[in-house]
Amino acid sequence: MMTKAGTRALSLLLAIGLLNGCGDDVKKKAKNVDVPHEGLMPPPMPADSLGYDVAPRQAVGTAPSAAEITAFTKKVTAFFKDTGYWDWVWRTSHGLDASYDPDMFHYKLWWQDTGMTKRDGAIIFDHHGTSENITKRTTNVMSNALAGYLLTGDARMAEVGGELARGVVALSLGLNREIENPLVKYLQSRAVFNHNHDFTVDERKVTVDYTPMYRPSFKWNVHVFEISDNPSFGNIWVANMRSKDDVPYLFNALPMVTRAYYQASDHKVRAAAELYIEYLRGFSQSIVDNDWNILTKYEDGVATISVDATRESNPPADLGSFEIWESLWGPNAECNAQLGAAMTGYGYTAGKGDCDGGKAGWAFELFATGTHYFNYNIYNYFHVAALATANLWGRTDVARGLNEGLAFRFDQLMHNSDMPNTDDIQYSSDLAGLLLSAATHGYPLTAEEAQHIMEWYGASSDWYRQWPHWDPWTSLNENESFTDYKAPRNGPYMNPEGTEIETAYMSLVEMPYIFEYCHSPLKHPDSVPFIDCTIVADKTQWGED
Repeated sequence: MMTKAGTRALSLLLAIGLLNGCGDDVKKKAKNVDVPHEGLMPPPMPADSLGYDVAPRQAVGTAPSAAEITAFTKKVTAFFKDTGYWDWVWRTSHGLDASYDPDMFHYKLWWQDTGMTKRDGAIIFDHHGTSENITKRTTNVMSNALAGYLLTGDARMAEVGGELARGVVALSLGLNREIENPLVKYLQSRAVFNHNHDFTVDERKVTVDYTPMYRPSFKWNVHVFEISDNPSFGNIWVANMRSKDDVPYLFNALPMVTRAYYQASDHKVRAAAELYIEYLRGFSQSIVDNDWNILTKYEDGVATISVDATRESNPPADLGSFEIWESLWGPNAECNAQLGAAMTGYGYTAGKGDCDGGKAGWAFELFATGTHYFNYNIYNYFHVAALATANLWGRTDVARGLNEGLAFRFDQLMHNSDMPNTDDIQYSSDLAGLLLSAATHGYPLTAEEAQHIMEWYGASSDWYRQWPHWDPWTSLNENESFTDYKAPRNGPYMNPEGTEIETAYMSLVEMPYIFEYCHSPLKHPDSVPFIDCTIVADKTQWGED
């Protein structure tokens, strides 16, 4: 997503003629050259192998030894064991508890802008911000909880995965109004600020306080407003304008949720997976059907494109469009995003092919990542998501090119010193998560890339295990408060050169990536191993000796 400043800067370049060869608002739309799969049912059962090979990778780096792999696996699983990560997720994630009203849709979400206070033995979760990117976080944890459940049989992971899947659905339900005729049901909000309520989880008392968000507000990228006639929840408040920021993670989760639908023995998990698939396919089809725009709703309940209400005449906001940059950067500027939407929604390419191995929009991406670091995550994951969904629908012709194109992408990200914003403290850890996600979908890791994953996941495991509040009901003193209920990501780090630097460790929502990786049958046979998945699959072997 471009910042508003970036949008204006590019508009200025265009106005003074510094961008040559740009069309006069002529946008070449995708042609449906292959057959879409209509409807909202789950895709076919995912394959148990890639079904194609890719060009051999050049050997780079030293492969980890068997002893190093075992030690790393023990360290990472110790993080999950010692922190009680999955219990913590279950206890702290929230939305609307099933005990509030049995007739209302219950769900959980992973939140931003949410603090915690201990009072009278209860933990109060207070919401003090718009929580604009909780879909990304919720979806990452959801898919890996489902993978962990299928891998280990753990009932808590099943609970987490199912309830978070319902949380993503709730983001759509919360945007609806009774007055809509017809109801446009699959669009997504950024956040739903539901009813304040109290409940008990694992014999721990919880209070959810949305009150600070019960007030109207707007920025260029989100409006918060009241919906008094929501069909699912009654009177609630929502943050609208689902942006492209979180969308690749929604696409990327479809294969894992589909596997859960077919393979889970827990009927609640299967039902949640089926519902997620319906709403995700409906959301994705809407993007394709509306000229690559992510529609939203404002106070009037009418489905429309996102606009920047802080600017004169309310121009379209680029955060809600996969085609707004085409007049400047060509018809394939956001090809991977368009391909991912088409594959997720309809199981076809919409004429995009393999987006030149995922490189069709590379020039635009360089501009975007130079404008704002956060764009790295958006466009890198759109490439991975396009691969994941092509694999899912059996489009080996498309998947092969996307897979091989990732080799170019990672070579640039790992070795090109001219890439913009590589000095951001999140860059190295974000890259480790991206590599692990790509390897889950068949990308063959080099030894150097495997070592990069081990470095950052190992260091992050040590970092997070030090945090004392994985059970805040017992660790916090009465009336003690934190502005964030989650462990901090940033802290000191001793790099391989022996220098202490300030860094960002792995995001907490990417720590579980090991579960989907280990569950995946699509790992490339030539990928350099770095983790012992037999240990990950057996909880009795978790932890350091």
